[in-house]
Parts: sequence; structure tokens; C-alpha cells
Amino acid sequence: MNSVAIIGAGITGLTAAFRLKQRGVPVTVYEASGRAGGVIQSIRQNGYLAECGPNSCLETSPKIAELIRDLGLEKRKLYTDPASESRYLVRGGKPIEMPGSAVGFFKTPMFSVGAKSRLFAEPFISKSPADVEETVAQFVKRRLGQEFLDYAINPLVAGVYAGDPARLSVKHAFPKLHALEQKYGSLILGQFLGARERKRRKEVSKQDAKKFSFDEGLQVFTDELAAKIGSDLHLRCAVTHVRQTSEGWVVTSKTEQGETEREHSAVLFAAPAYRFKDINLAAETMVDAQLLTQVAYPPVTSIVMGFRHEDIEHSCSGFGALIPEVEGFNILGVIFS
Repeated sequence: MNSVAIIGAGITGLTAAFRLKQRGVPVTVYEASGRAGGVIQSIRQNGYLAECGPNSCLETSPKIAELIRDLGLEKRKLYTDPASESRYLVRGGKPIEMPGSAVGFFKTPMFSVGAKSRLFAEPFISKSPADVEETVAQFVKRRLGQEFLDYAINPLVAGVYAGDPARLSVKHAFPKLHALEQKYGSLILGQFLGARERKRRKEVSKQDAKKFSFDEGLQVFTDELAAKIGSDLHLRCAVTHVRQTSEGWVVTSKTEQGETEREHSAVLFAAPAYRFKDINLAAETMVDAQLLTQVAYPPVTSIVMGFRHEDIEHSCSGFGALIPEVEGFNILGVIFS
């Protein structure tokens, strides 16, 4: 059989290629840039290890541990220090430790008495019809109130998507929250009852999942995937045309040496959505690429700074701090490496 074409050598494309090769399926990975890994990039400089993209992974599923084992990276995996599990949220200009239990929640100064009391009404609020498209902001205000939107969900959405809760669909941005309401009629009840299902699936909630990286940063992950793919990974090789034939697909790519055509059994697109418009597609079922250009990719600048411990008042004994928009800072948050 002809190989499967995979367009994009980020974590998704690399993992797909690795798993296909494991099953004896030939692959050809096309990457337009000069390196594999996508947004995952680690830099070692002057004694510091800087992450340009994500700085850790969550072990929410046994599939993640299986992938690391199959790559032979178990000895290089590092878990976070248990003493550094605290997370902070800024309120009134100061970092407040986020509670880790129900008792801690009712003691924390992070939320007002009114906001805490509002939670008791949550199980009695009717669920939205399944086919109604709600934004994250509408969903949270309806179920939890404005204060939770401002000081819990807004910084969370900013930390995950660098996005605006009023512009994100809860069904697609946070599908598990939407599913909890649809199945149990309540987020609080769903959190407790859903724990049994996660246990049966051997999954762990994000709140309880272990965080890990590697001895030289997350790029170890993508570098090893790229090494396993070997010569089937083509860098500086931009796909310009994809044409369907009676027997499969023909992919045209452009390199410094010129254009090349290859026949493939299937094509997997694993690049950013807006890149799809750069490909001339000829297929039986056409896709409107203009729709994909409307998917927003917020620009984010990551600044890495190093300090002496004695020059910092805060202990930095935690994962980092999220900063709600209402606090008026011009940053989304801080990570303590």
C-alpha cells in the first residue's frame, strides 16, 4: 500500500505517524518549517531551561503513559515536586492560593460569601437544551454566577485558550462541562457521580492528574517521536496541492529543490486550521477553506525571566498564578518553573 500522508509535524502529526508505523502502515510526514515539534520547543541557555510553548503535560489517561513507554522515555520523565502543586489566582492585586478541597473553598478569601452561597442553588438550575449553542460566559453565569465567571472561568479560559469566554462555545471548548450538565443536570453532582465513570475508564480528572515533563524539557517528547519516524519526516517541505484519484491521493509538495508529487492511500491534516487555505484541494467532497480561516488563533508572547530566590518575596512554591481580566494586568498569568 502507499503511505499515509500526514501534513504537519506537531505533537498530533508526530504521534499519529508513530502509531501508524507501529502498526506497519507506511507514513510520509510533511512539515513546512525547518523543525519538528510545532509549538513545543525547549531551550537550554545560561543554566536555565526555557519553554517556548507548553511547559508540562497532564497524565490524565493511561494512553499517555503507554506512549512514553513505547518511546523509551520513562527514565527521562520528571514529575513535579509535590510541594509545588499549589496554584494561585490574583485578586486585589495579590496572589491567593487556590483551595484544594471543599473545606478550603469555603475558607478561601478568593470568593465572596454571596458567590459561595450561590453554589448551593447550582444543582437545582435546569439544564440547557442539548441543541442550544451557549458561550462559556453564558453557561457559567447561568449556572454559577458572575463572580465565578470573572475570577474562576475567565482566568482559566485565558490560561488554556488565551481567549474570551464570551466568544467560545462551551460545547466545543469545554465539552466535558457541557456533557456533565446534559447527563446529570448539575456540574456539582456530575463531578461526584462522574468520578465513578472515570475510574472505570482508568482516567484521572485534570485536577488530580500528575504533571510531568522531561529532563531537558518537553521537546524531548517531540524529538524522540521525530527520531522514531526517521527519514519519513520531511522538513522544509510545504504541501501545495492535494488531489483525490480513483486509487487514493496525490500530494504535491514544494522544497528548495523544487516540486515533488507522491501518491498516498490517505491524507491526515494535522497543521493549524488557517494553513488549510494554502493547500489547493481537489476532492469528491470539497471543504470550504474560508470557514477554517475564521478559527481564531490569539497571538501570545511568552517571556522567560530568571531571578535569585532572595530577590523574590513570594515563595514561588507552586505551579504559578492566573490573572483575571478584571484585575487590570496586561498579562494572562505566571508560571514558576
